Amino acid sequence: MDYKYKLDYPAIAKRIKAARNAAGLTQETLAEMVGISTNAMGKLEVNLMTTSLKTLINIANVLDLDMNYLLCGDEEKALDPLIDRMLQNLSGRDKEFIVHTILGLKKYYPGDKA
Repeated sequence: MDYKYKLDYPAIAKRIKAARNAAGLTQETLAEMVGISTNAMGKLEVNLMTTSLKTLINIANVLDLDMNYLLCGDEEKALDPLIDRMLQNLSGRDKEFIVHTILGLKKYYPGDKA
């Protein structure tokens, strides 16, 4: 039978590691927040083990990830929380610089006009 939904465990492992790094957390800290051992977190991130849905939900909650992104890789839904987290502690001057940079990029790379 060909299933509509399939879990790509190696991709899930990469998304967990990338989100943890983006959040500035160590494996030990994330593991403690999620309620698993540091060893288990390390194995999850290199795809040496899988885990329960409950643990994946806890990881998504701690890292402020959309479950669609975590499980299926829906990148668009993952970007907003990531951007919010990155901008949270910036000074007004830094935020102004980022806005200026984005406007400049949009000018030179306008994207699809379809």
